[in-house]
This record gives sequence, C-alpha cells and structure tokens, in this order.
Amino acid sequence: MKRYQGMVFSQAQKAFSTQEEAEDFTQEIFLKAYEALSSFRGEAQFSTWLFQIARNEISRHFKKKKPVIHTLDESHESHPNTMSHPSFAEDLAKEEEGNLLRQLISRLPLVYQKPILLHYFENRSLKEISLDMNIKINTIKSHISRGKDLIRKWWQHE
Repeated sequence: MKRYQGMVFSQAQKAFSTQEEAEDFTQEIFLKAYEALSSFRGEAQFSTWLFQIARNEISRHFKKKKPVIHTLDESHESHPNTMSHPSFAEDLAKEEEGNLLRQLISRLPLVYQKPILLHYFENRSLKEISLDMNIKINTIKSHISRGKDLIRKWWQHE
C-alpha cells in the first residue's frame, strides 16, 4: 500500500475538491483492490491495474452526479463570479484530454511508460525511480524525455 499510495492519492487530488475526499477515495480504492486481488492476472503491472481501478471508480463517482443546469440569469445571480468557474463543457473536455493522455501513455514501450508513471502519477523522485529500476538517473531522464516526445507526436495526430 505504501508503494502505490502516492499514485492513487495523486489521482484522487486531481478529481476531488477537498483533501478529505481524496483521502477517503484513496482508502476506498485500496479496499476495492484488496477485494479484487484474486482477479489480478498479472498481464499488466500491478500499478497499472490499480491505476485502472482508481480511474474507473472516479468515472463511476462522477457519472452518479448529475450536473445542475441553470439558466443564464439564475447562474449569474447565484454565482456573480461565474466566469472564474469552469463550465461543465470545460470539465468534460479536460476529462477527455486526460483519457487520451492515459491511452497514449499506455501505448508507450514499457521502458518509457514505467518511469513516466512513477514520476508523474506516483510523484516519485528520479533518484527513487533510478534505485527501483536499477538504472542510472540520466537514463531515467532520457526515457522520460523520449516518452514525452512520443506522446507529443501522437497527440498531434489524434
């Protein structure tokens, strides 16, 4: 749990508005993962499997919540600073971009994918990644850079 807590909590922080919600969600994910441990087939890395559980649960959570639709007048009256709040369409666009990014990361060769996931989604330092993977830090930096280059290239063609 200690090893993957950062990755799950990082995702929860991006999805939920409060620290408490993110902490509760993180605990729920580890409970769900524990209950579903027998379904882990080892075809993917454990971190990928756990990340997928978290993504699915975030999606499920927000599908349950229906957006409140106001008329322009109601919206303006109840929220004078409406322009500073992202709209539902903007939230949806961000979610779609996030899904595309995750798909592109999953297409990366493992040699690039793993350091990117560890660094950006688990908030692990380059030194920790280097020690875990038994690879020099400069090689880790290179793999992350090359992976990001591939993602940028693919992103432009999507």
